[in-house]
Amino acid sequence: MKEIDKIRIKQWNQDNPYIQMKNLENVQPGYRVHTVNDDHHLYELPLETQNIILRCLNYYVCDKPFYLLVDYLSVRFPTTNALEVIRKVLGMKADYFILYDYGYYGYKEHYAYGEIKVMASDEEHMGVFLELKGAGSRNMEYVLQAQNRDWYSFLNRCLDCGGLIRRFDLAVNDMCGLLDIPVLSEKYRNGGAECRCKNYENVQGGKLSGKKRNLADTLYIGSKTGTKYFCLYEKQKEQATKKKHTDIINRFEIRLRGTKAVQAVEELLLTHNPHGLVFYLITDFVDFPDYPLWEIFISHDNLPFEMNPVPVNMERTLQWLERQVMPSIVMIEEIDRLTGSNYMKMIDEATHLSEKQEMIVEQMSTDIAEVIESEGVFYE
Repeated sequence: MKEIDKIRIKQWNQDNPYIQMKNLENVQPGYRVHTVNDDHHLYELPLETQNIILRCLNYYVCDKPFYLLVDYLSVRFPTTNALEVIRKVLGMKADYFILYDYGYYGYKEHYAYGEIKVMASDEEHMGVFLELKGAGSRNMEYVLQAQNRDWYSFLNRCLDCGGLIRRFDLAVNDMCGLLDIPVLSEKYRNGGAECRCKNYENVQGGKLSGKKRNLADTLYIGSKTGTKYFCLYEKQKEQATKKKHTDIINRFEIRLRGTKAVQAVEELLLTHNPHGLVFYLITDFVDFPDYPLWEIFISHDNLPFEMNPVPVNMERTLQWLERQVMPSIVMIEEIDRLTGSNYMKMIDEATHLSEKQEMIVEQMSTDIAEVIESEGVFYE
């Protein structure tokens, strides 16, 4: 990025259209911003105006300010044959799925490949239930990538096989920090928003102790029990509280259930226009009039619909080991070293992998090309 000394931007309640800035790579809210009047006299802008200008600058210099992901999908199929759903809908070999003798949402059992979960029941009215949460959607994208498919072809296949969409969530990732969640929350709370539903909730998450209180704001717009509501939150801050890094600064999640989910999927498959669908869903439900950052957001004319494929992994297990188990292992190893005991050797000799653990090893060590079915299964 080149250094820019003066940038002409639209001013709100300001007479002069110039802002002096340098080293825009380091621009972030909190920097001091000045304007220059006709006499070249510097004066400092109000903090709220500074914040708006800096977020605008980050937006305009960002190559890809926003992109779209599927964040959740659940589908119910009118059959009790879960293995057929795995084969014909997912296009995967059931032998690589782990069968657990318990289910969720009243289902008797479930099959799992990483975070891809298929619930099974003997009762016809319950059918087979496919659930892809955030991590499950990423695992599914890894499968789709190997099959040379995308979400359009997968959703079409779900409908072709009689699937009923139960829930469909879309996530707009804000990579430039244009959305100011605390300000949006304040405006909503003080009546500065127009919304079809008056329900909202503003929460903060993070560490309350210590000198650095880096709390992440979350704004829920709409009723969580309704067929449509939004969740806006500071993703980067939220991940930082978990000691994780992400380039996603904010996230705007559109959560749809029942008829709203069905309509959204049908519209997406009919038009192949995710940008139009997303901003219709947003602007038809909520608006923040006279707020420049919101106007820029809803006027944005490009929203790539992407996949972020992730193979089956041990992330959750590794996190558990790091936080809960490793301190005890290190302690035992130190005791062995100091006392000459052999606790670790005894533990190692007595430990054997269960059948399910052996399946997890197989899932992670088998090439995805071996896991997927041949293309012909989609024409049966």
